[in-house]
Amino acid sequence: MSVLFPKVNKPRQWDYRPIYYDEEKEARKQKLARLQALREQAEQEKEGVKPDDTTGATEHVTTLHRGSFREAHEAQTKLRIDTEHKSKLSFWIVLLVLLFLVFYWLL
Repeated sequence: MSVLFPKVNKPRQWDYRPIYYDEEKEARKQKLARLQALREQAEQEKEGVKPDDTTGATEHVTTLHRGSFREAHEAQTKLRIDTEHKSKLSFWIVLLVLLFLVFYWLL
């Protein structure tokens, strides 16, 4: 039956959602987070509980910016190339040592 009616795949839809970076929105988020941390710290002081010093350290820092994908790709490529270079260099060193031992043993 499949010979008479072959399966025809549907075309794949292009699902691209662009990423926009809004500096004002990020600044607002950071300011709100700081204000909320200060408010929580003030409430803890009223209750007599020691405030945590780690609240400022756990503030979320966004790493997504224009060119971040390119930078990540370049870093990954550089790491791969360096690893390949070290691997080839170690191969040749081991080969030379083995050749040296074989010639030493033959003499």
